[in-house]
Amino acid sequence: MISKYQQIIQDLLVEIKNHTFIPGDRFYSESDLKKKYSVSSITAVKALNELTNMGYLYRIQGKGTFVSKSKVSQSVKFSDIELHSLDAEEIKVLAITEEHDPKILKELKLATDDSYYKIVRVRSANGVPFIMHMTHLPKTLVKEPLDKNLNSYASIYEKIRKDFQIDLYSLASTETNEIVFPDDPEILNHLNLSFREPAIKQVKHSYLKDNSVAEYIVSYKHWKAFKTKIEVEAE
Repeated sequence: MISKYQQIIQDLLVEIKNHTFIPGDRFYSESDLKKKYSVSSITAVKALNELTNMGYLYRIQGKGTFVSKSKVSQSVKFSDIELHSLDAEEIKVLAITEEHDPKILKELKLATDDSYYKIVRVRSANGVPFIMHMTHLPKTLVKEPLDKNLNSYASIYEKIRKDFQIDLYSLASTETNEIVFPDDPEILNHLNLSFREPAIKQVKHSYLKDNSVAEYIVSYKHWKAFKTKIEVEAE
């Protein structure tokens, strides 16, 4: 038998998913839930907090609680469209270094006295560079001693699959994309960008089954090579 609190959550989710409230609508207040379900303020607030944490609601201070668009709308799929043939691609490994930048260690969920490997690569198509990857890997996913042939790290996923029998393609991951104007001379130089040209900064984390971070990647993609497809599934 589920608790009163869990039942309230389920009931409210049904109302949201059945579009009793549409995205942007003001949702029940704490007072509304107390009256509707004859519960305490603690239970009402807990239910609202839970739905907010799940992404179904958002709050505006002084105005109230509202239904979020991100969870209620149809399933949306974003995918990059490659503007060139994969056969025309080349990958150049620029460097592999052992580092211990505190910011990167935090992204990798590693101890402050630990270190990681940074692998810098540039992908080109028909001789024109279009994306620069800076991959950060925990040392547990880099076989030591390092291979002297840098080209063996051109495909990091294949290298890890070969060395550790781990398929990074199948891992859970999160990725964000934003438009930036890089000022790092190295990035500008390798992507043939001027200071006035934008790039797409892509940040990705992949996670092993124990929730440890398998990789932290920061990439910069030339704006001319960026195109995204958005697919919305019907309900």
